[in-house]
Amino acid sequence: MAVLVAGSALAGVATITGPATAGAAPGCGDFHWLGAAGSGQRDGAGLTANGGMGPVVYQSFQQLQAQLAASGQTITAEAVQYPAAPVPLGGGLGGWMGFMDSVEAGTDAAAEQFEAFTERCPTTKVVLAGYSQGAMVIHRNLHDLADDPHVAAALLIADGDRLPTDTTINLGSTAVVPSAGKGVAQEHSFLASAPTSVLPPEMGARTVSVCDVGDPVCDADPDTESDALSPTALAIHTSYAPASSGAHAWGTPLYQLVANAAAEPSPATELAAPVR
Repeated sequence: MAVLVAGSALAGVATITGPATAGAAPGCGDFHWLGAAGSGQRDGAGLTANGGMGPVVYQSFQQLQAQLAASGQTITAEAVQYPAAPVPLGGGLGGWMGFMDSVEAGTDAAAEQFEAFTERCPTTKVVLAGYSQGAMVIHRNLHDLADDPHVAAALLIADGDRLPTDTTINLGSTAVVPSAGKGVAQEHSFLASAPTSVLPPEMGARTVSVCDVGDPVCDADPDTESDALSPTALAIHTSYAPASSGAHAWGTPLYQLVANAAAEPSPATELAAPVR
């Protein structure tokens, strides 16, 4: 069985230190994880800790990695190379413009890294994942990737672009408790360049969206007077930790999506030009 080592944010793509399975191209895994860190998670030591993708996204990768290894499949990983700028707690137009510049840079970087990887490993399927600002970075690429056979699944945790009526597989307490909230970027969607239409059904069916009630990023309600930066609100946003069993609740649904993608035709086969 192959042993996989997650690459650091600076090193880029993870390496396979054992033999890949028969379906993977040489030097490529069966799957590849492209993970985007949340706000402030790539400052200082964050560039190398947790693979450069922040603790929640990296833990989710490790869980999927273990599940795939148990079935004899391999997965590599890399972090989206972008600033992941901290939330401007002082507010102000300049601070928020800088934050949105970070989101735009991440959106572009994720698209470029996805394209570069799939060109290098055309038979490998990709899992895209992000937390908070990182979820926005991933979300903003999903419309364009809806028909791309390389995409196995997507994971959006505390997504600032979340639409409650989206076609995604919804988890977290907002999936069971009625809420008027939505992604914080949707309040000023034009200025924030947030996607305002739901994902195409074929992409929504491959996307797990996790959001808890009261999260000021993914469940923002402009009609309430609650303080989005209060300790209570921030505690909800930062509480997407593994269950007592050591596994994230969204791990099994995500693995099922990836396992289903493994049974589909190779992306290289689907994209091959017809013989004339």
